[in-house]
Amino acid sequence: MFLPAFLLCYFLFGRRNIIILAFSLFFYFFGEGWIVLLLLGSVLIAWLHGVWVIKNGPSLKIMWAATVLQLGTLFYFKYSDFFVRDVFLIGDASWTWPEALLPIGISFFIFQGLSYSFDIHRGKHKPAKSFIDVATYVSMFPQLIAGPIVRYGSVAKQLQNRTIRTGNLNVGIYMFCVGLAQKMLIANKLAVTADGLFGIDPALLTTATAWTASLSYTGQIYFDFAGYSNMAIGLGFMMGFRFPKNFNHPYVARSITDFWRRWHISMTSWFRDYVYFPLGGNRKGNFMTYRNLFLVFLVSGLWHGAAWTFVLWGMYHGAFLVIERLGLKNVLAKTWGPIAWFYTFVVAVFGWVLFRADTLPQALDVAKKMIIPTGGDNSYFFLYSGLEIWIAMGLAVLFASNFVERQGIKAMGALGLRTKKKATVVKMTVALVLFLLCLVEVMSSTYNPFIYFRF
Repeated sequence: MFLPAFLLCYFLFGRRNIIILAFSLFFYFFGEGWIVLLLLGSVLIAWLHGVWVIKNGPSLKIMWAATVLQLGTLFYFKYSDFFVRDVFLIGDASWTWPEALLPIGISFFIFQGLSYSFDIHRGKHKPAKSFIDVATYVSMFPQLIAGPIVRYGSVAKQLQNRTIRTGNLNVGIYMFCVGLAQKMLIANKLAVTADGLFGIDPALLTTATAWTASLSYTGQIYFDFAGYSNMAIGLGFMMGFRFPKNFNHPYVARSITDFWRRWHISMTSWFRDYVYFPLGGNRKGNFMTYRNLFLVFLVSGLWHGAAWTFVLWGMYHGAFLVIERLGLKNVLAKTWGPIAWFYTFVVAVFGWVLFRADTLPQALDVAKKMIIPTGGDNSYFFLYSGLEIWIAMGLAVLFASNFVERQGIKAMGALGLRTKKKATVVKMTVALVLFLLCLVEVMSSTYNPFIYFRF
């Protein structure tokens, strides 16, 4: 009901930024209640920083003040309990720390506010005079709670002036339906197996069930998050915006370095521009380059969640990036493609075990079963798999590669559908079919939020 109401108001009435802002705040309030004030507080900090820059010019002290306020908010709500209990080991059974509830999407809207502050301080773009413009940019509902992380400079002109074209509307509808299908028809199916197998005692897992669990989650997290990103990008097109691409077939990568150029691109580029480069990047010698790479991925792991599993997941990927930088990347470049791909995929899969596990011991148990052949009762394998799951797994393999995309372009050319009008008819037909299938799935499924909502 929300989306049709928004689109109706958006296309019928003027002052579109105000309509976006009003619906976005309602969208967040509907899920989080009065924590919407926290979102508005983040917007206010960014806007006031911009007002200062307009009147007085860039100030390092003011920039640091804005940064500390934003990061302080993020730290309290997301990390204070973790650091008090797990890092500093403060407290016992008789003492309780007032744990803060994690606001949905806080990492995403805080990072957008921070990027705005950093860029206006550096002079990359002019600060917005209007509070409405900054609030619309930060709180825009398609990408508010799970990305992609949009830079203000990429949408500043569009906030001021944008035209709704039929072609963009068609592209938006198609991408939205593709993203919805990725979530409902693939990710949700794989989640049944992944959640089921990760939910049992690791001691009961065999090598077959351990690999099934990890591969199911490998597909689930990709199609869940890529699906959300495509829905957000599609909605952006409908509204006249162009949000950045967030995934580029990461599972076809032939090195972990290449994997991170393809996975969650907006986050990777954020850490590159605002953490890696300020630390010195690769300009201060090899040792400092390795240190910076490792630190960036340590922080990236912590960004994903306040738990040791996420910290170690970041360190794990940071270590492989350093190893590749030390020379493995050159070896992989000369290696037969399938072998380089196999190495990359296996490293990513073991990383997802760390990412998915509830505790470090569980992650180690699952990984151990994957490495050391272990037999036993495979009844859980049959309990959490079936025809629908195997169909979803097959679709995941097809669509995670760029095979379908390449073959689709070839087929359209062979059938003479390369003209814009014919191609649009085909895409809209595909979108309609996918939407109807998803509608059936939505009506028959229980509540199943996107994975990245909790980040």
